[in-house]
Amino acid sequence: MTDITKLNLTDSAQVEIRPGKMGGKGGSSPTGESFGFTNYYMTRNGKPFIPVVGEFHFSRFSSLQWEEELLKMKAGGVHIVATYVFWNFHEEEEGVFDWSGSRNLRHFIDLCAKLEYPLILRIGPFCHGEVRNGGIPDWVLAKPIEIRSNDPEYLKLARKLYREIAVQMKGSLYQEGGPVIAVQLENEFMHCGAPNEAWGYKTGKFLSSGTGGNEHLAELRQIAEAAGIKPLFFTATAWGGAAVPEEGFLPMLAGYAYTSWIPNQPPSREFMFRDLRVVPAEPVNFDTNEYPVAYCEMAGGMQVSYNARPSVPAASIEAMTLVKLASGSNLVGYYMYHGGSNPVGRKGYMNEQFLPKITYDYQSPLGEFGRVGESYDRIRSLSLFLESFGSILAPMTTVLPDGQSDLEVTDTSTLRWCVRQKDGSGFAFLNNFQDQVDLPQRPFRIELETARGPVSFPQEGEALLPGNTGVVLPFNLDLFGITLISSTAQLLTEVQASDGERIIFFYAHDGLAPEYVVAKAPLSGIDIHDGQVSEAGDSYVIRPAVGRNKGISFRTTDGKPVRFMTLSRQDALQTYRFDLSGQSTVAISSCPVVAHHNQLVFTSPGSTACKVSLFPAPMPELIANNGMAVKLETVGLFHTYSIEVPAYTPEIAVTRPSDHTALLQFAGNDWPSHVEDVWLEIDYDGDVAQAFLNGKLLTDHIHFGKTWSIGLKDFYTQLEQSTLHLTITPLRKGTVHTFINQAQVERFEGVEIAVFHRIEIIPHYRVALLPLPAAK
Repeated sequence: MTDITKLNLTDSAQVEIRPGKMGGKGGSSPTGESFGFTNYYMTRNGKPFIPVVGEFHFSRFSSLQWEEELLKMKAGGVHIVATYVFWNFHEEEEGVFDWSGSRNLRHFIDLCAKLEYPLILRIGPFCHGEVRNGGIPDWVLAKPIEIRSNDPEYLKLARKLYREIAVQMKGSLYQEGGPVIAVQLENEFMHCGAPNEAWGYKTGKFLSSGTGGNEHLAELRQIAEAAGIKPLFFTATAWGGAAVPEEGFLPMLAGYAYTSWIPNQPPSREFMFRDLRVVPAEPVNFDTNEYPVAYCEMAGGMQVSYNARPSVPAASIEAMTLVKLASGSNLVGYYMYHGGSNPVGRKGYMNEQFLPKITYDYQSPLGEFGRVGESYDRIRSLSLFLESFGSILAPMTTVLPDGQSDLEVTDTSTLRWCVRQKDGSGFAFLNNFQDQVDLPQRPFRIELETARGPVSFPQEGEALLPGNTGVVLPFNLDLFGITLISSTAQLLTEVQASDGERIIFFYAHDGLAPEYVVAKAPLSGIDIHDGQVSEAGDSYVIRPAVGRNKGISFRTTDGKPVRFMTLSRQDALQTYRFDLSGQSTVAISSCPVVAHHNQLVFTSPGSTACKVSLFPAPMPELIANNGMAVKLETVGLFHTYSIEVPAYTPEIAVTRPSDHTALLQFAGNDWPSHVEDVWLEIDYDGDVAQAFLNGKLLTDHIHFGKTWSIGLKDFYTQLEQSTLHLTITPLRKGTVHTFINQAQVERFEGVEIAVFHRIEIIPHYRVALLPLPAAK
């Protein structure tokens, strides 16, 4: 049965754009670049801006790899980096601050400055972040003070901490030419605490959620500013009724569908459309009409705990992003975007109870050891859309069809959709993903009555929305002189060729036939290189061919050339956009790629072949950095480079003293220069697993049904002389009998499961394409 849904947008209210409670708070760099705010969206250089923020905890990753990981984030479409400064990572012992190695905040700030990467610092004192005591050092809890309050002795400690952080930050504020645009004080204040790990022997002991409300945040702000921490704006986590000062703070929200703190969690409402300015997802203590809807903690995955072991599908992260944008969010922040590993403290491990001691992979787009996940590609496609078309989306209001906000999460029969629009132009958002509920593919037809006339998706008949799929369909958009009335293909990005032609990239979702309805009026010519066209009154109805072809060329009445390209969903998930030698370039790459110093640097896990298609063609031509042969061919508009590197098979001896123990000995040969890293991939059954090197815990893993991956390049120099020890703690299936006499005694009856199924070593190859040197 086809869902035929109608929505009248002609009477939809428009938002009043004004300064709001942020008071236009923002500012400029010495070069004139600026950030600011209205009550509805952020601005960059005076234009509406929907940024993507990615959380990456510098202290949970090797400082030797910070730069390449930041480049991966940039390639992934992250516009702003956010990071915690965990107090107990830096002052584990009172008065002894450690800013060295992976704790070197200054070095991380300087790298962000080098890469021109805006940065948000979340400086506590309380952070949470699943670290010991939420970041409060044990020694603080031994003092007769009330933490997270205006207790003078606690404020004295906060003043000392902020002064230390200010020293590391000196000269790094955006208005000083540095990368730091914002600072978060505290975290989830007056909303929740964290386990009290200093208690030591009993679970269920928690730190205070705080007292003092806005007055305490005002005190922390005064202390920060007195220390010289005066960013463009401050932020505050605002969900669950947390405290939010009325002026100068941007309230930030959170959205988690999969959690490590609720076993057997029911299906989440995070995938349901709503108007977040009217009905926030949680109770809040601020006027939602005075601030942009902004997320600093939208799930980029989830950490696995011992008691709750969620497996987060990549489709869920893409779906939540789409739903939050549709519901009015104008800032998308992922927690985590990049996972990592907890450092080991001087006095023990720094993890929160029930969580792994070391790993903080988080199933995030980029994970522990730099793992590239499937969600990295999915949310990059949405980020590319926001880069090119976010300024159009940002002022648009959310309009919900009748009944959408009242749908049950288990409803599998009703089409889930809504619209963001302004003056009859906008985007229809459709979501067909729900955690723990299988939503079937569904035929649909959407009919809109807009201020610019009727619009339907598709033009005639019906379309098919596949299961586990979300789409964004534009209507009545003016795209560089082309009036796009409707499209069942999704906007991706755009570039301008050297001859002035503007190329707009769309992509077709699998199972959803692409169609463009374009007004005839502003056109003087149309050339269907690949596809079919028919006329419908004052419009052309175009059914494009999908692929890397020549697309559809338009010429406007004022002579401007515009071209629509319709990529496949697979190509869209491999698409990046870089600036190469001053030219904005679309790259479709078979393996992860970053751009640096006009080079394209590829990392290929397990495959010796890498292929990238570029448009426009790079000038000058590109060659491989290692003298490898490069094959060049032209397909449609794209120049395609293919590179093959020599295969490398690391020598490794694996012995298994028992089912649940494996010893790995690496041969003494050096990795070739084109091998970037070597990874272990381990499939096993058991409860938890650990990896030891030289008697020290390297990383650990709570079993949740996914492959355990370990990158080895940080330990490369130790591998030749050492044995890597993998061990599994058995998973018990049976009955535990507990007896109490002089002590508690347990007897287990059943089966213990602990077995390795696969231990495989995977080389990660690295090659770069760089401009051909000019002839002398």
